[in-house]
Amino acid sequence: MTSPQIDIAINSFRRGGGMESYTFDLVRGLTGRGADIHIFAARLDNSLPEYARITPHLIAQGWIPKKLRPYYFSKSLQAARAGRNAPLLACNPSDHADIFICGGTHLGYLANMGKRANPIDKLTIRRNRSNYASAKSIMAHSHLMQRELTGYYGVPSEKIRVIHPPADTERFRPQPEHTAALRRKYGFADSDTVFLFPSTGHKRKGLDLLADFFEHTDLPVKLAVAGSPLPRPMKNVIELGFCPDMPELYRAADYTVMASLYEPFGLVGIESVLCGTKVVLSDNMACTEVMNSEAGFFFSRARPDSFAEAVRAAILLKQGGVSHKIADPLAALTYNPTLPHHIDRLQAMLAAV
Repeated sequence: MTSPQIDIAINSFRRGGGMESYTFDLVRGLTGRGADIHIFAARLDNSLPEYARITPHLIAQGWIPKKLRPYYFSKSLQAARAGRNAPLLACNPSDHADIFICGGTHLGYLANMGKRANPIDKLTIRRNRSNYASAKSIMAHSHLMQRELTGYYGVPSEKIRVIHPPADTERFRPQPEHTAALRRKYGFADSDTVFLFPSTGHKRKGLDLLADFFEHTDLPVKLAVAGSPLPRPMKNVIELGFCPDMPELYRAADYTVMASLYEPFGLVGIESVLCGTKVVLSDNMACTEVMNSEAGFFFSRARPDSFAEAVRAAILLKQGGVSHKIADPLAALTYNPTLPHHIDRLQAMLAAV
């Protein structure tokens, strides 16, 4: 019996951001069920373990100016796929997808960041419209994305299916027996309530709001920043830099905090909960759609006092004499984050197109 072929388009098949990681998830999940996966990408890393599972197709773009390459990818992709009958999953801005994976919209990004569209932005928005209009169906990674697709772009709601993204439930899991040793490793004092802030884009992730509180409080708290360098030294803030082992960092912290201006989903929140660490998140982050009160504390960016209230509630919980960690992470989530469940839902979408 011939294995079913599925084509996946992605700008770069190498370690990178959220959509690259999601593509690796798809490769592992689909090939594990016998699918023959063909990857079409402008950059391919043959050292990845996932590379051995795929048939690679390089979309050559060397002659195109770097800033314009994303706008030519779709046309080059159509030429590269000429004659193929396999369904196309677009994990990047590509036209004529059988399923377009939507992890964010540019009009939504501009609106939430308070930015005006420049000429490159306008090209991106035009490309978005073409991608959405030419796709047979769209997988939105959150209800927030569904609202942006219908509200900003006029995509018919019947064309969209909300399927939240998976997380690595094997890697991200509680290990309470290691917490004390991990806190010593990262220099977290037992007397401090440590709020972990994983961020490679401090402005979008809300560092300004967090720093305004942590630099001016006398509470026994620390903000531990993992990722990009800080713009300056800050009171009550620990700069950790890039951390290769995020699961142990989640386990070491008391809480994970984020105050994003724009967060189409926010897998950081899910990963923290899966490690048993409660979150303190702004309620505009789409990952809060799939969390209940057991997951942590939520606040409004429009009311900075609500953030202070959430922090104080988190400190009181830690000082209350009972564990402030999550004993049953899956019970704190309202969806199934496992990869097999996600692949089930994706395959159902494929069968319907």
